[in-house]
Amino acid sequence: MLELKQKSSPLFVLAGLVMFIITLMASWWLYLLIGMSNRLQVLEGNSDGPNMVRLIMWEGSTFILLLMLIFIFFIVLFYKDVKKNKSIHAFFAGLTHELKTPLASIRLQSEVIQDEATKLSSTRLDKLTTRLIDDTKRLETQMDKILQLSRIERGGNLNLRAVNVKSLFSKLVKLYGGDLSISLEEMSESIEVLADEFALEIIIKNLLENTRNHTSSKEVTVTLKEDCNYAFIRYKDNGIFEGNVNKLGNLFYKFNSSKGSGIGLYLTKKFLKRMKGDIEIIHDGGLVFNIKLQVVPGDHCEKR
Repeated sequence: MLELKQKSSPLFVLAGLVMFIITLMASWWLYLLIGMSNRLQVLEGNSDGPNMVRLIMWEGSTFILLLMLIFIFFIVLFYKDVKKNKSIHAFFAGLTHELKTPLASIRLQSEVIQDEATKLSSTRLDKLTTRLIDDTKRLETQMDKILQLSRIERGGNLNLRAVNVKSLFSKLVKLYGGDLSISLEEMSESIEVLADEFALEIIIKNLLENTRNHTSSKEVTVTLKEDCNYAFIRYKDNGIFEGNVNKLGNLFYKFNSSKGSGIGLYLTKKFLKRMKGDIEIIHDGGLVFNIKLQVVPGDHCEKR
C-alpha cells in the first residue's frame, strides 16, 4: 500500500493545484465583477437591454460548476483506477501462491524419479528427469519474481538484518556452478550488510540468470569491498549487450531476447532502493553491475 500511495500522491497534488487555480480565477473574476457592478447598473439604468450583471453571474456560476463537476469526475475515475490496480496485484499474488505449491510438488517427485533412474542406470531417463527438474526450477524462479513484484508494488515490508555476503554467494555458487564459472575475488568472510536476505538472494540470482541466459562465455567475476558505511559488490560477466544500458532495470524491458520476463533487474533496483542501496550498470568489456549496500554498524573501521 505504501508504494501505491507514493505513486498516487503526485496526482492528488496535481488535482489539488488545478482546483486551487480554478478557485483563484473564480475569486478574481467575482472581485472584478463586484467592483464593476455599480458602473454596469448605472449604464443599465440608461438602457432597455437585459440585466448584464445577472447575465454575467449566471454564466460565470455555470462555468465554475462545470469545472467542479469535471474535477469530481476526474477524482472518481482515479479512485476506480487505484482500486482496480489493487485488485490486480491481489489476484497475481494469490495466483502465484497457488502455482508455487504444485510446482514444488512436481520438483520433489521429479527428484525422486531421478534417484530411481540413477539406480536403474538409464541414461535417457536420467537426462529427461534432469531436464524436468531444471524446467521446474525455472518456473519456480519466475513465480518468485512475480510474487516479489506484487509484494514490492504493494509496499510490502522487508526484514532488514545482518547478512554475510560471502556466505550467500558461496551458497549460490553451488547452485549455479554447473552452468557458470564463478570467481569470487577479494571477498572477506567478515563483511556483513544490512539487507533482507531473501531479497538479496533474489538480486544475486537475477544477475546469475542473466549471465546464464544471455551470454556465451558463462564466466563471472565478483569482487567485494567495503568502507565504513557501505559494501561494494562488483559483478562482471563477458556478455555483449547492444541495447540501451540505461534502460536495463525498466519494467518488462528486454532487448532482442525471447528469454526472461523483463522484471528481474526491475526487482533488483526496487529492492536495493528499499534497502537504501544502489546499483550502477555499465558496459566495460562486458556488463558490470556495481551494487552498493549499507554495512552493519560495528568496529570494522576502527581496526584499520
